[in-house]
Amino acid sequence: MTTFQQAFEQLLSRAPGPVFPKARELYLRKYPLEGATAERFRTFLLREEIQETTDGAVRVRALSFALVHWQGPQLAADSYLAYLAEHWQLRPIDLTLENGEPWFRQGGAWCRFSAAAVYERAAPTSLMGT
Repeated sequence: MTTFQQAFEQLLSRAPGPVFPKARELYLRKYPLEGATAERFRTFLLREEIQETTDGAVRVRALSFALVHWQGPQLAADSYLAYLAEHWQLRPIDLTLENGEPWFRQGGAWCRFSAAAVYERAAPTSLMGT
């Protein structure tokens, strides 16, 4: 079973880099942490903090996530909390139902929550010796 941290790292390892903010935003709204196995609920990175060094290393810290009831109506908070506990072993205390627009491209009703997740990519190495 993939952990929440592993799923976060897998998602970001394939995401467009921070230098392409529009492409990155579209990618993060389209692809869930669950990958191709996503069913009733899908977890998306909603907000992130990106730190880049001058040598090319990147550190991404998750600020918040969206949990979407895929193609479905808004549910009680307990339904979202049960999924997070069962699937990701998370118990967020700040889960907030979003009662406005559905998720990206009519994806469904959703909520937001916070969870600790960090992705780090080391600076690229040179393939040429000096």
